[in-house]
Amino acid sequence: MSGVHKRCYYAMRLEFKILARICGESLPPEYPYDVYGGPRQIKAADFDNRVDILPVADPNIMSMAQRVTLAQTQLQIAQSNPQMHNLHEAYRRVYEALGTKQIEALLKPPPKQPEPMDPAKENARSLQMQLLTAFEFQDHDAHLAAHMAFMQSRMVQINPQVYALLQSHISDHVSFKAKAEVKQMLMQNPEMAAMAQQDPQQFEIMFEAEVAKVAARITQELVQGEMQANAGQQDPLVKIKQQEVDLRAMDLQRKAEETRFKAEQENMRQAQKLDFEYNRLAQQDEQSDNRLDIARQKLQQS
Repeated sequence: MSGVHKRCYYAMRLEFKILARICGESLPPEYPYDVYGGPRQIKAADFDNRVDILPVADPNIMSMAQRVTLAQTQLQIAQSNPQMHNLHEAYRRVYEALGTKQIEALLKPPPKQPEPMDPAKENARSLQMQLLTAFEFQDHDAHLAAHMAFMQSRMVQINPQVYALLQSHISDHVSFKAKAEVKQMLMQNPEMAAMAQQDPQQFEIMFEAEVAKVAARITQELVQGEMQANAGQQDPLVKIKQQEVDLRAMDLQRKAEETRFKAEQENMRQAQKLDFEYNRLAQQDEQSDNRLDIARQKLQQS
């Protein structure tokens, strides 16, 4: 059917070219005709060799049913791993394949990109279990100090999920701070600046190695500061809660690993299924071509 459809597409193109040539040779210089809204005119020059006549259909898609099937398959793959796909765009393509009008009024607008916030507002959002985003241009020292102080509060100490969320956000600030320090240190060295221009790949490797060292130093300083702050606390309940925080954090990490593993297994299963369907369709196309060849040979013999 795909070969038949492409040949029909090619034949339609030839027919339109023939019609355009006949119009260019037979029409008078100006040919008036009436349409709704007022008189219109067409000229024989509109059909000369400067204009090419092409069908606007896609020969690779035979019907609306096939377009809908392809869009639904894309949506299913996107739903199997939403972290790697844009579900809003996948649904929009399904509605386009269905011929739906005013799609933007039907779909919700895509989520807004995160915006920079002050440390106090980020602390408030952490209590609501909302994701926090660090930006390269922020004052990382101020953010680190505010978040570390907030993590010493009782509200955070007894809530392991909030504690883990803030700790992850602090690690983002540590990374940006380390990169800024290394960049400033290397750019002050003329040899390193020349290496960045001559051998960018080697400079990138050296840059990442220095960032890892600086990040380790900053992290160690933060851990030591937290240990010194907790050294003066003799409340046994806080120590018990701290142990619970560690255990729950480990449990959350284990669950996250299990979820990631299940998602990878599901992706592999979907990929194997798609390969199987592709091979099945390819075999059907090959069998159809063989039957057509046999029929053509019989017609030639007869």
